[in-house]
Amino acid sequence: MHANAWSWVKPVAPSALIVVITALLALTGGAAQADQADPLAQLVQHKRYVEADRTIAERLAVNAGDASALAGGVDLALARGSAGYLHEARTMAARCTRANPNASLCAEALGTALAAQARAGGMLGLVRHARPIRDSYERAVELDPKNYRARVALLRFYLATPFFLGGSESRARELASEAQRTDPDLTRLMRALYALEEGKPGDAEQYILAADLSEYALLQDSERDLLLMLANLHLDAGRHGESARLFQELGRRIPSSESGSYGLALVARVQGKLTEAAAHLERAALIGPRPYVYKMLGEVAEARRDNRRAISAYRTALTGHPPLEPREQEDARARLASLKER
Repeated sequence: MHANAWSWVKPVAPSALIVVITALLALTGGAAQADQADPLAQLVQHKRYVEADRTIAERLAVNAGDASALAGGVDLALARGSAGYLHEARTMAARCTRANPNASLCAEALGTALAAQARAGGMLGLVRHARPIRDSYERAVELDPKNYRARVALLRFYLATPFFLGGSESRARELASEAQRTDPDLTRLMRALYALEEGKPGDAEQYILAADLSEYALLQDSERDLLLMLANLHLDAGRHGESARLFQELGRRIPSSESGSYGLALVARVQGKLTEAAAHLERAALIGPRPYVYKMLGEVAEARRDNRRAISAYRTALTGHPPLEPREQEDARARLASLKER
């Protein structure tokens, strides 16, 4: 199974939300049923990268065409996001499909690697890779109808991709309905995604909150992304209480993600509760020390006139991984320089 093609997602400023929703639905990965959860995929899911790397190497030393190890290599490359990770992911996926042409796992791996390339290439990347992504996910579902991670990834692709590039709302609806009898909770997730794309966030919220996804070992990314989007919609509309409620739910369901605490910090900051926001951000940094968390921590510390903490946070934000977007990097550098001059 494969890591989210975007490798990480953060709560965003409301003005950028619609762009993020479209991108996420177009190219992110999906879910896997609990009994499909390969131990390697779970190692990457829990950020045990060193152990995953060692296990992959050991398996490939025994069998150079090991489908699980090669697919896990795609997961690991995208999760780490190190230099050359796109090439590494694509190479591992190609090896996987060559060695195992009838393995759903490898077809999904190729779709995931291509999706990461499309994301990095912007609109031109999507135009170039859209149909191969669709074909890879369709192949994965055809080879194994119970590969629910590929099924959800395909649904999200169908929903957000223009029809002339392979999108299909009717096919997305079919994919959701096909899982109803055997996996009603998975269907609730898929219907939530569909409702959100239709502009019905209220329905989407009802579906996802009614879904018990605790038995799905690799479903956390999709669950997190959806709760994150819904919470941000409430925040955008000024419904701070509703936004905080969903961010709290996110943190409860997925305690390994920093997104819940980061989102609560967003809400507190908007409300002018800077001390509370700082506490949430410190907690988020302990869970997931991402640059975007430290960037906001620096801004909040600066607003609280805690210049020492702000300087430290900005420095960490600028040296962390995956790197901030260029505009965010520029802003962090300017803020850091200004603080040093005081």
